[in-house]
Amino acid sequence: MLKMPLLSLSVLTVAALVVGCGAKADTVAPAEPAPVAKEEAPARPPAKPIPDGFFTLTPQLTVKGVDQAADFYVNALGAQKLMSMPGPDGKAMHAEIRVGDSIIMLDEENLEQGMKSPLGLGGTSATMMVYVDDVDGVFGQLTGAGATTVMPPDDMFWGDRYAEVSDPFGHRWALATHIEELTDEQMMKRAELAMAPPPKAKKGKKAQKVDDKPWRAIAGTPAQARRPAQYHSVTPAFVVADAAATIEFYKSAFGATEIARMPAPDGKLMHAELKFGDSILMLSDENLEMGAKSPATLGGAAVALHMYSEDVDGLFAQATAAKAIPVMPIGDMFWGDRYGAVVDIAGYMWGLATHKEDLSPEEMAERMKAQMAAS
Repeated sequence: MLKMPLLSLSVLTVAALVVGCGAKADTVAPAEPAPVAKEEAPARPPAKPIPDGFFTLTPQLTVKGVDQAADFYVNALGAQKLMSMPGPDGKAMHAEIRVGDSIIMLDEENLEQGMKSPLGLGGTSATMMVYVDDVDGVFGQLTGAGATTVMPPDDMFWGDRYAEVSDPFGHRWALATHIEELTDEQMMKRAELAMAPPPKAKKGKKAQKVDDKPWRAIAGTPAQARRPAQYHSVTPAFVVADAAATIEFYKSAFGATEIARMPAPDGKLMHAELKFGDSILMLSDENLEMGAKSPATLGGAAVALHMYSEDVDGLFAQATAAKAIPVMPIGDMFWGDRYGAVVDIAGYMWGLATHKEDLSPEEMAERMKAQMAAS
């Protein structure tokens, strides 16, 4: 049954305020007859700490127009719409979609709560990396539906055919189809060739056409799968102001393991990868010349991460001890999670959770009403 582990901050704030109101004062009432014993409802089976369908990390995008964004991703990206929850005004405030094997959460922009979409921020500091069977075909679907070309499809030195687009809601998507298998040594040699400056033409000689892909001289082997085994269909990629410091923070705060690091000629990190449970997060330093801006430069992030753990209380304590900023204390939430939220040193919000109960959307709605009525 569909579960909704995370709602927009506006709803989370309501929930926190409701919980914070506490129980109402006791009142004296006339004695009543003893109630007739009722048959107890059967006990719920224990819930999995990470519910079925979710991985350790789930990206959460802030958009202006949740249902419109969900419909766009369904039509242009081949996503499946899983659910949508209306807010007090009847408009959707939260939705969940599935792209391949990965769930993505969508939340409505709320400027009063400080939740800005890329349109509100003037850009985004994150990219959703999506492995697909046919990058050229999906690129055509997205651009045909209104996405803007950032990088047309092309073969890349790391073994992918790759493209980038910006959707009408301001979020950036990297599309890839894996086409070659490479050893670590081949990858490093290809990277050196790809980043080397082109040779200068000698005086008195006509300019010759320069090979823009000298790395092709190092041949890999045909890929066995369109998506490398270590990745899910969707992998978030963050731009940060200080990638080296952020990597160390993620290790101490969330127990991440570093699996790859590729420095640029100037010493900054052009690419790094970290493992969180069964999920990978990509990371790079900001590069203003290339349009890669961090939350520090943009004044916020339009992408957050939801992280499931078997021990959310311990994870929250570990993250805050590492200097993550708490924005919502740990508590049991009406949607069935024990949950809290922090902001990391790079400016990204993390929702931390352990799933405690499997609830239907109707049960969640009733619990939310009961909490609001009790406040």
